[in-house]
Amino acid sequence: MEEKQKNKKTIITKETIISAVIGLIIGIVITCLAVLCINYFKNRLATINGKTISAKTINNKVKLTSGFKLMMSEIDKTILNDIYTLTEEEEKEAKEQADYYIDSYTSNGYSEQEFLEMYGFSTYDEFLEDIKVNIKSNKYLYDYLEKKLEPGAVQKYYDENKDKIETYDSEHILVKISDTVTDDQALALANEIIAKLNEGKSFNEVVEEYKDKIVYEELGFQGKSSSLQQVYIDELIALKDGEYSKTPIKTTYGYHIVHRLATSTIDDLREAIIETLSTDSINKDQNIPDKAFVELRKENNLKILDKELNKKYEEYCEELYKEDTNS
Repeated sequence: MEEKQKNKKTIITKETIISAVIGLIIGIVITCLAVLCINYFKNRLATINGKTISAKTINNKVKLTSGFKLMMSEIDKTILNDIYTLTEEEEKEAKEQADYYIDSYTSNGYSEQEFLEMYGFSTYDEFLEDIKVNIKSNKYLYDYLEKKLEPGAVQKYYDENKDKIETYDSEHILVKISDTVTDDQALALANEIIAKLNEGKSFNEVVEEYKDKIVYEELGFQGKSSSLQQVYIDELIALKDGEYSKTPIKTTYGYHIVHRLATSTIDDLREAIIETLSTDSINKDQNIPDKAFVELRKENNLKILDKELNKKYEEYCEELYKEDTNS
């Protein structure tokens, strides 16, 4: 009796195990089918005439178009940020550029946030960072182009053309002639201001004192071929750094008192000289800027780990250098 009882328990235990295993298998199959169904329907973005447009298809296309551009942008940004640090002056220039673009849009009825979203930026700081990267890109491009020139080419060009290309930083006070201010009145006021300067007052002090009667402007660096009226340019050239006009200079606007602040150095003109010397090369090969960045990535050991994106980049480089191979 006890033996039968033991056998019965044994048989029941085996059946239970078999049933449990079968149930587990069925459960796994159902779960897998459920996951597949969920993924299938989740992956479907749209159908048309019974044909499915899947998320995977769209994602792959996005990866190889805008995704590729975004990747290259991030790669270059990382390299440039490692190589270059902007000076205080360049930081200021970046902020001025950012504010100029935003002011241009907000004056046309857009809000700052609308402008940022329109160009794919979340915050002002993100937009400012993009401007800074652009400045660094230009710095690298000019460094690259200079390396392609003959050694000493920039210095030689500067020495031979200094008088033609030299520029001068200036500010000026303008006393306007108008319906309410005659020529004689404007001239008298300009002479009065010069007298104050002769007495030892600074340019800033007289600007503050006469601010309601004058127009004050900082003109930045201007050269002999600038669009300023010739009489102003002649005065600018005649003055030395730190000097101001001893007699008022008349233009079609009124009477000016010019204050020359500084003369350009070779470093100030370097980019302009490089651009001038590289013009022929750039005209012959419009791909030079893109090739410059291909070389930059090589120098910094770029490895693209995604196979499809790597193939896309190889095709991009091949197309870029195709004309060089054929010539």
